[in-house]
Formats: sequence, structure tokens, C-alpha cells
Amino acid sequence: MDEVDRLILRALQEDGRTSFTDIARQAGVSETTIRARYRNLTDQGIVRTVGVVDPHSLGFLAPAILGVVVAPGHGDAVARAVTAMPEVSYVVLTLGQFDLIVEVFCRDLPHLTEFVTGTVHSVPGVIRTETLMIARSYKLAYRWALAMAADRGSDGAGGVAS
Repeated sequence: MDEVDRLILRALQEDGRTSFTDIARQAGVSETTIRARYRNLTDQGIVRTVGVVDPHSLGFLAPAILGVVVAPGHGDAVARAVTAMPEVSYVVLTLGQFDLIVEVFCRDLPHLTEFVTGTVHSVPGVIRTETLMIARSYKLAYRWALAMAADRGSDGAGGVAS
């Protein structure tokens, strides 16, 4: 991955509707080059363009984070089962008190209760869960390319001219 690829990522994370023409102008290359680079980034699974929707605006009023403790040797199977559930938006394997951290969006408290006690607890290998209801979100960001730029230093060295 070079600076042109990083510029594509930064531009699209700032505004996913940024045109390839605008990115090409910033990078000093052709639109065809940006289009090919973008296609390569998507083919490699590095970037995926999606629309991010506010779940509250769609009536999902019971978001939560679940900490899940899994029986030894069942982590991958439980993660696959939980990942397939439509309420689930995020699943990660962690090292610490919980084996999995799961973000869920449920319509209301009864839906969340049934989801945790009925659906998640019925997955073979789940030992216990802890539910943390999300009262307010302060930040929801998908701007990893900006963090990559910060890791290289704030002096802009090695960056593409903008």
C-alpha cells in the first residue's frame, strides 16, 4: 500500500461520496488510476463502501454491548453462530474477562431480553453473558485511514500533496 492508496482511503473515510476525479486531482494522477486502485483495494478486502445508518432513527431503541464467556474450544463456533444473528452488528474475540464482545441493536427492552436470554444463551458453548445497555453514543467513526496518517507523524512527510 502506497501513499496514493492511503489518500483514497482517507478521502473516502472523510466522505464516502468523494468522486474519483476529486481524489485523482488531490493525488496528481488520472481518474483511471484511482478507479483501478480502488478496485484493487476492494478486491483485496481492504475497503468496502457501505452506507452507515443511525439505528435509533429506524426504531432500534435498545442497543447493547454483550460480553460473552465461552467454553474452552468453542470460541470460533460461538462467534460464527452469533455473527449470523440479524441483531448483531459487531463481534470480536478478546483477551480478558470476556471471550467475545458483541454489539447488538434491538427494537426495545423486551426484544433485547429475549435476544440475550433466549437466542444467545441457547448457543452451544456460551457459558454466561453480561449485558451493557448503551445509553448514549458519543462517537461512531470508521476513519482508520486517518489514524494511519497520524501514525506516520503529523509533519506530512511522505504524504501525497493535497
